[in-house]
Parts: sequence; structure tokens; C-alpha cells
Amino acid sequence: MGLVAGLAVIVGLYFWSMRVRRPPAPSAARLPASARALLQPFRRDSVDLTVAAQGEMSYEVGMQAGTTLVYAWSTGGRGETLACQFAGRESRGVSEGHSALVAQSSGWYRWHWSNKNNRPVTIHLKLSGRYEPGIVPPRDVR
Repeated sequence: MGLVAGLAVIVGLYFWSMRVRRPPAPSAARLPASARALLQPFRRDSVDLTVAAQGEMSYEVGMQAGTTLVYAWSTGGRGETLACQFAGRESRGVSEGHSALVAQSSGWYRWHWSNKNNRPVTIHLKLSGRYEPGIVPPRDVR
């Protein structure tokens, strides 16, 4: 009797599971922007960049709307200063910068440094967040 009852339960569960269908997984294109942002992997990178004497350099990262990037850069504390522009924020005569950015739209976000010194300056850039690394090696703008 117990064997028949157990078999009936198994057969019943089998037919019930056949009627209950799981919804298909949504494609990334149909996801809202907030969900697409989570598909971008979390990264942590450290990059050393050298800006030539009297030169300029750009470095870019790609971000999805709604993702966050935390960054810090410095010239190593030897008194070397640069002009820096990032995401519409501009500063001159600085040897370091740090902040967080929430991407308002998907696209490329760029740092641009200008070196007015008579010798090359090395920048130590640290990044963490959901982004795609940009052009490697970075562009040396002359």
C-alpha cells in the first residue's frame, strides 16, 4: 500500500511539474538600464601612466548608466603638478585627485592630463567599480 501511495505522489509531481513552466531568461537588451549595469563585472585595477614633458595624455573607461566608479590618482608626491580634466570637472596645478562617479549615461568617460613641467610625470591611477578598461596603452596627445 505504501509503495502504491509513493508511486502516485511521484507520478503526480511529474505531471504537475510538466504544467508549470519557467519563464524564459530575459535577454540583456530587454532589461532595464539598472539591471544591465549589474551585468558589467566589478573590477579593480591599478595603472601607471607617464605624461611626457610639455605633453598631454588621455585615458578612458567605458561605463553603463547607473554604474559607479571610485578612482584615485597621484603623481607620487614629488611636487609635480598637472592640469586634469575628468567628466567635466577641471582642476589645474594639482598632484592628486580622487572621487566617485555615477555614470548618468552609458559611454566613455575620459581623464585628460596636461604636463607643463620640463620633465615627464608618472601618474599612479587606481580604479574600482563596474567599468570596462579603455584604450591600452593610453593615447599620448601631442
